[in-house]
Amino acid sequence: MYEFNEGKVVRNDDSTINYTWIHGKEKNNGICIMLPGLGYTTQRPLFHYATGICMNENVDLLHVNYNYLENEAFKKLEHHAQDQWIYEDVVSVVETVLKDTEYGMYFILSKSIGTIPMAYEWNRKNFIDVNRTYGIWLTPLIKDETVCNALSKIVIPSLYVIGTDDPHYKENLIADINKNSNVKGLVIPNANHGLEVKGDVKTTINIVKEVMNTIEKFIKEYKGRD
Repeated sequence: MYEFNEGKVVRNDDSTINYTWIHGKEKNNGICIMLPGLGYTTQRPLFHYATGICMNENVDLLHVNYNYLENEAFKKLEHHAQDQWIYEDVVSVVETVLKDTEYGMYFILSKSIGTIPMAYEWNRKNFIDVNRTYGIWLTPLIKDETVCNALSKIVIPSLYVIGTDDPHYKENLIADINKNSNVKGLVIPNANHGLEVKGDVKTTINIVKEVMNTIEKFIKEYKGRD
């Protein structure tokens, strides 16, 4: 049985971040921290079904539900300042919500813009332990140098998923990332940044199934090491 705790963290006058902490009534050893895209929220299919997989595997969840589309202060900032803002929001939520809870294993699942704070954390290690953290990168922004470098050099076991019609897909960058033996990849032919094939509903449904099977296998593999 799970409990759903919704709340918000006020980091400053311009930044209030909603969250949902889903945790077992009996303590679970692992948690998956989910970092959504700019418009692709944790209510969308990839996060919805991944949440179900985690719950089936007795892994708690923390949805960090930031929203920057209507934040005027955020939109006025230049690119790198926005990246730092998102990262500070994520750290604030994680440290606030989990300050009295220790887990033996951490998964971080991010999509799109959420891969930026994930890459920052891989470098700065404010709340992760490299010996018990695993990463799932959905449609990572690999044209961003910070994200590409993180995936290319990461020592933490990781999985990335990207489509060939994603504007961030570049064969040479994928080739560099694939040289890292700690990283597994799933490249979806003809899929866009939403991991959908435009105008082809049945293929898109099959893509979701393939992605979920891959995520489930990854979680099972590393959860089995606890």
